[in-house]
Amino acid sequence: MTNQTAFAKVDFLQPAPTQPLGYYDYFGKLLSPQEASGVVKNKGLDPNDPISYQQVGAVKITQELIAQGENIFFNRKIGDTFGFQEVFGFGLGLSKISNELGVAIASLQGQPTANLKITLQNNLTIGSQTFIKGTVINTGLKIPKGQSVPLGFTPRYDITCALCHATLSNQSKVIPGVSNGELAIPLLIALAPNTSAGFARLNFNPLDPQYKGNGKTIINSKGYKVELPDPEKLEKAFDDAVLDVPFGHFESSPDGIRDSTKIPSLFTFKNSPYAASGEAAVGPFAGLSVLTNSVHSSEVNLFAAAQISADTLGIDPEVYIGILLQNAAVPSLRLPEKVIVKPSEWLRGVIAPNPIQAELEDQVPAPGTGTYPNLRPSLFTYNGLVFSPNTGKPGDIASGPFLFANNAMSAFQNSLVPPANQTSENWQALNSYSVKRGAKIFEKANCATCHIPPFFTDNKVHPLDEIRTNPARAQSRLGLNKSLVAPKLYTFNTPVPIPANAQVLDVPTQGISDTPTSLPKGILPKGGYKTTTLRGLYVSAPYLHDGGAAVRAGSLTVDSNGSFTVVDKRGLGLSGTLSLGIPADAASSLRALVDRDLRTLVVKANKANPALVRSNLDGTGHDFYVDRQAGFNSNQQADLINFLLALDDNPGTF
Repeated sequence: MTNQTAFAKVDFLQPAPTQPLGYYDYFGKLLSPQEASGVVKNKGLDPNDPISYQQVGAVKITQELIAQGENIFFNRKIGDTFGFQEVFGFGLGLSKISNELGVAIASLQGQPTANLKITLQNNLTIGSQTFIKGTVINTGLKIPKGQSVPLGFTPRYDITCALCHATLSNQSKVIPGVSNGELAIPLLIALAPNTSAGFARLNFNPLDPQYKGNGKTIINSKGYKVELPDPEKLEKAFDDAVLDVPFGHFESSPDGIRDSTKIPSLFTFKNSPYAASGEAAVGPFAGLSVLTNSVHSSEVNLFAAAQISADTLGIDPEVYIGILLQNAAVPSLRLPEKVIVKPSEWLRGVIAPNPIQAELEDQVPAPGTGTYPNLRPSLFTYNGLVFSPNTGKPGDIASGPFLFANNAMSAFQNSLVPPANQTSENWQALNSYSVKRGAKIFEKANCATCHIPPFFTDNKVHPLDEIRTNPARAQSRLGLNKSLVAPKLYTFNTPVPIPANAQVLDVPTQGISDTPTSLPKGILPKGGYKTTTLRGLYVSAPYLHDGGAAVRAGSLTVDSNGSFTVVDKRGLGLSGTLSLGIPADAASSLRALVDRDLRTLVVKANKANPALVRSNLDGTGHDFYVDRQAGFNSNQQADLINFLLALDDNPGTF
């Protein structure tokens, strides 16, 4: 913990250091060339040979590596052909509104938009909801000037990282790293014909009697017959649950918990550990490569979760696979009629001659995790798999040695900084010295105890009992703790496919977890939350891990003394913002974060919305306030908010 004497010497408005080129990442430690050379020498290798650094697990940060990561970020598809497209049916779902998208983009006549609005040409039924012909829907899709494809889509309409993690400036400049907080993720997901293939992302028990009906009977892993849920009933109920989620939020972990999380910004340098609960904490780039890997190997990889479904969900793996297949988007992948089969055996006969390649597109098992489909998780990979494209694939822009793609994207993300806040409000706040006064309030209120400048984080996971926000996101990995094996990786010069004699590296966990097979400190026993950076707050509303501290623009009036009045309660909470596809206002939402009276109203609005309650989105906790009860007047609170909004790439200047 940084003491007050040290804080007195800190300029809270100085720009933060950036990722230095020519240095090496060594399992989260940033090493100078001289330091990296010493590590290589200590391993008995030649420091003049670039391969030596790859053999010890050191990644040289170069402009070329960053450019390769950027290319992957913007251009490489997320999601495998077999599971994401042919079973889940994301592309088929999107085709339901393809005409509407085409008309809306054409009507722009080459002009940009930060929120593409479509008008339904026909009635559209999703779950139990029917959207009537003529309904105008905000998609949150960004269309750059002169472009005919949304940002984050390939020309073939596969999605890329940029769909969620890039936006457009007022001048239509693409800004990577800023979250697309208005993106209609629930709609885009629920359109898929087999959305319920993602049932593990929510707290659904598919064998609940309410879903019984015309489900197929299968043989489970113990040889018993099991009746699967009615596919239409389960699909309808799951679509409804997906549509509960506000725009700009997503469900990623197959843990059987409704732990919707707002899309994070990617100002990642020195912001470890990663993910809401901080479970991405080991390995290259201090856990960032773990997070990047999980997007490909876990979040959109539906079938791999079957390996651990018994441990994490209490669901037999064959039942899990059967549920995915009986309503597959491609009919040939649906379980056969009038024949009782073991789903995994049947599937691997259907997708022969190379079923593993189909199920594990661009994935390889991490060393020490076992053999697919019986892999064990580790602190590096929560399903035993590593995204590492096959270098033998022609035209694969993410090709390279083992872990190359993940490390390249990590280097790219670490190069991103918050865009300059060049709003008139920030100019006025800087010139009136409100921002400087706010920095003093930030320090006086002890905010810097956890949000330590210049990166405004202490790089720790704080236990749930301390933060007291909704527990859902904090508990997302607890079910894996008893199943973990020690994290290991192949050396970074290892080709893919992995040769039999490949060298293996032990991933250091000292100081991060008590043992190599236990979750990071702060998560156990009840869960925890990582300290989020405050950089880029003006482009990342709403706030808290669940985004529950949300207020719509125009809902408050603020007088010259900084006092505020709620003038429109309809704009409070997620129910008045992203649940309606309406952005949250940064300044008003920050006020809801630091003022307990306003927060009480926001939480009340969230809890009055059944959809938000079901999704565990309420804006509770993080009870650290800067208001009258805490001894601060309205002007001081306003100054603090202006300081927080100024935390861009160079917060002391305009």
